[in-house]
Amino acid sequence: MGKGKTMARVLEERELAIIIPILNCLEYTKQTIETIKTKHKHALFLIDNGSDNQTVNYLARLHDEIGANVFLNSFNIGVAATWNQGIRLAKKFYNSRYYAILNNDILLHPEALDILVKTIQRPDIALVSATDVCGRVAIPQEVLQLQPTKDGILREAPEFSCFMVKDETIHKVGFFDDKFYPAYFEDNDYHRRINLAGLKAVSDSRSLYYHFGSRTLKQDDKIRERVNIGYALNQDYYIQKWGGIPGKERYKTPFNEK
Repeated sequence: MGKGKTMARVLEERELAIIIPILNCLEYTKQTIETIKTKHKHALFLIDNGSDNQTVNYLARLHDEIGANVFLNSFNIGVAATWNQGIRLAKKFYNSRYYAILNNDILLHPEALDILVKTIQRPDIALVSATDVCGRVAIPQEVLQLQPTKDGILREAPEFSCFMVKDETIHKVGFFDDKFYPAYFEDNDYHRRINLAGLKAVSDSRSLYYHFGSRTLKQDDKIRERVNIGYALNQDYYIQKWGGIPGKERYKTPFNEK
């Protein structure tokens, strides 16, 4: 299976697309995929950004065994571009309406995705995330047995390692800005654009997950070095775009356009 190729199954409309960007971290990726549960018809999109052969071979098996849609980029196109790619593929192949975007180093509570779907249906909610329980449990697997509260709290503090957007959000706010490369500040940028559109980006306290955190960076020195360089460049780009760092922006339109 060559790089830069897609393996996608056009079966039927699936209202929910689950999109996972992948760059190595095979064992964590396996755990993430194994915890995916939902009552909604869904399509799974696994987008690889230049992983080793062991990871690529595993993704190929998932395509054959469970019908996962796999796309292999020949290089790391960056976080925001991968999110956009997954959304476009899901719309093209399955006419999806809701897009769950997950890191490949998390564990999902069995009800997490269904709670997100219910919350994202509210007209004022453009983006909703689950709530990370890291620090609240003794071991990661405990998240699978937690009992979500019936009355959730929606906080204006979304977590971009496990979140969901919908078609209406893309129409009103647009896609993620892929000039933020390879990572950092693409989430701040999108949150600001949502707020400027008069909508909300929230986390739902009933939707639970465990985030191991920055596994790719911790396992690969070269990737960590590139991302650290990208952090500074992305921060400069954010300041140029919005007139200040997150929380201290001065522009109401990007680059202070009139």
